[in-house]
Amino acid sequence: MYYTSNADTQNSREPFTYLLSGNLNISAFNFSVPLFYSITNQGNNLGYTAPFDFNRLSIMPKYKWVKAYIGNVSMTFSPYTLSGFPFKGVGLELTPQSPFKITLMGGQLLKAVSEEEALGGIPVYQRFGYGAKIGFEKERYKLGWIGFYAKDDVNSLTMVTDKGVTPKENFVNSLTFSTSVIKNLNLNVEYALSVLTDDTRSNTLSGGNFRDKLFSSKESTSFMNALNVNFDYNIQKSIVGLTYERIDPNYNTLGALYFNNDLENIALRFSRPFYQDKITVSTSLGFQRDDLAKEKKQDTKRVVGSINMNYRVTDQINVTGSYSNFSTYTNKKLDQFELINNPNVVVSDTLDYRQLSQNANVNMSYAFGSKRNQNLNFNYSIAGQANEQGGVIRRGQASTVQNYNLAHSINFIEMKVGLNSSLNYTNNQVGINNSSSTGASVGASKKLFKDKLNTNLGFLYNNSQGDMNSSSVFGIKFNNSYTLLEQHNFSMNIISMFRSSTNTQKFNDLTATFNYAYSIDKVKLPAKKEPKKEKEIVLNPVLKINYKEKTYQGTRDEIIKQLQDLQLALRPIPKEDSDELQHLLTLTTLTPDDESFKEKALTYLKAYDLNNDILDKYNNYILETVKSLQEEMKRKDEGFENDYVMALGRVNKHKLHGVNEEDITDKTSYKSYLKLVERKNKKLQPLLVHRWMINEISILANTPAAEIHQNENLSNFNKQELNQFFKMMKEKKTDTEVIEELKIKLIPFYHDLAIKNVKDDEVEFKYLKIN
Repeated sequence: MYYTSNADTQNSREPFTYLLSGNLNISAFNFSVPLFYSITNQGNNLGYTAPFDFNRLSIMPKYKWVKAYIGNVSMTFSPYTLSGFPFKGVGLELTPQSPFKITLMGGQLLKAVSEEEALGGIPVYQRFGYGAKIGFEKERYKLGWIGFYAKDDVNSLTMVTDKGVTPKENFVNSLTFSTSVIKNLNLNVEYALSVLTDDTRSNTLSGGNFRDKLFSSKESTSFMNALNVNFDYNIQKSIVGLTYERIDPNYNTLGALYFNNDLENIALRFSRPFYQDKITVSTSLGFQRDDLAKEKKQDTKRVVGSINMNYRVTDQINVTGSYSNFSTYTNKKLDQFELINNPNVVVSDTLDYRQLSQNANVNMSYAFGSKRNQNLNFNYSIAGQANEQGGVIRRGQASTVQNYNLAHSINFIEMKVGLNSSLNYTNNQVGINNSSSTGASVGASKKLFKDKLNTNLGFLYNNSQGDMNSSSVFGIKFNNSYTLLEQHNFSMNIISMFRSSTNTQKFNDLTATFNYAYSIDKVKLPAKKEPKKEKEIVLNPVLKINYKEKTYQGTRDEIIKQLQDLQLALRPIPKEDSDELQHLLTLTTLTPDDESFKEKALTYLKAYDLNNDILDKYNNYILETVKSLQEEMKRKDEGFENDYVMALGRVNKHKLHGVNEEDITDKTSYKSYLKLVERKNKKLQPLLVHRWMINEISILANTPAAEIHQNENLSNFNKQELNQFFKMMKEKKTDTEVIEELKIKLIPFYHDLAIKNVKDDEVEFKYLKIN
């Protein structure tokens, strides 16, 4: 990267920086070795030494259920123990098929930095850390223990004055539990105890309680707790959740970069789709407070509420919106002597302080054009904040920030040209100061040389106006990327900014970045050379293939026949999946040697089982859907019958009912009678259709899941729709999403069948009451 500017050189960046990084994945059989490296000079010219490495090398080999972490890596056990802290060392992750799961780590968390080399002259001790996470997982519940230990090496630094820096020691224990014993209810609990010694050189406590003796407490040792309880409950399409979190004051561990502490948080969540799943709404309401130990001079309470909505108006129009409200209450605990001795202190003014914050956002997108190659997007956001004291918001204690953005893009697909443009306006009212900013950008892109070269050119301009100052920025961006032989990728990005302001001199800067990437698809390890052995040639040997709990045994031809019988017995599946299975079976029959034959046969059996499992799951979805439809249709059946009975009653009560047409003289009355007959017939048709559908749906609802696909009408439905539902299940859509989509498809399918098959038979009155 190259950077130059005519601004003050003391505040400018380094002119030349480089970053070499790459990913390499070596795999063979069930063994893989991902490798990542990063080499840069960005840490050489900081003027101080950082306690971590800028140049990194990570190796993460994996064999089946064993995974190792070697080099400069990071691991996460939980938010309250080890949480993503980078270290130089090793880690091990064991996830066998058994209920036990084990994760281990150990290495250097920080390297020693002397007072002369450290940022701000604040030295850093060398720190090592070790951790273990042991879990026991069953289908309905999970138990876990986490242990993390870290300690500073007191001999890694030689200091005349410690400048408040002390060698620390930390031992964290955490217990986790999660369960879904109750259907649709998920409960997760974590409790953590952090034992932190602020200075390992302090004296060990003499005596003390059992806890002090257990952890060999010192005078600077503190015990801190953290608790998190979270549960979610699914009610049909709705999800209700509750979270309780309590973190002691000063809670900290040496295995995380940052911690929120001294807080208690309670939050309630709710989400649900509406209007045929076109609208999705999620809300939350929470309460937070600090000063749990009642030791601060002031405490803070906070009420947090938010709502998010997404509305898919059509396939082309989408609207999203969000609103959040934060109210923070601060109560200052006044010293009684101050109240007595200072007559100017007013209690009502100093005890009641509230900060109000509100944020709202609306985004609308519209895709249009013959091939939906154009997109129009509008975004509006507003953020407001006010400070209220004694129930009054004083002048200068409120602020509002509004932003409007309009963007348009168009792609000329055949020409491989894209154009984009945007307009932006921001208005800031902060206290008694007002400012605004207006900007625009345009850009174009073009693909050349069979899409190997992608070039982009863009211009941007922004103008800001304030009460005391005005400024403007004009920028030019030029980006190019080129792919050579599918594995080499070159890219160059250049951006130049021209800045001017009424308070400073004009200046401009230029940043140029060059990137080169080389991708290796596969690295094949050489096969291990075995000494040649003379094998006894056996014609048509008997082979044995074990898969799950079944054994396929016989000659090649006999096993192939068994696999072909499996293929023929498979229930109908989408053509694409059926062709893939047939292809795998064909590859199995063409393999030249017995070992390859076994491998290909196992590959086929795994793919066969996967499709079979999806079919079983699909049948269960169908059964659950039709049972739900059956209940819904039964509830609506009485309404259809009542509508028809009322229409039939009006016909039967008419004075011309049963009179021959040739005997009728009152033509007006006869016309009204015919209208009643027409209405009666219109009410009859929906009832007959509904009754036919109930009968067919009830037949399905009383059929076992393993046999439901044999139903003739459902078989025809599957021919039309199975492909879509296979895709949904492979994409791991939720049960609710699949069942709702099935309802949407099944109802019109059976309605059309009912219209074709229904007959004007006599109607059975199930709900007619005879007085």
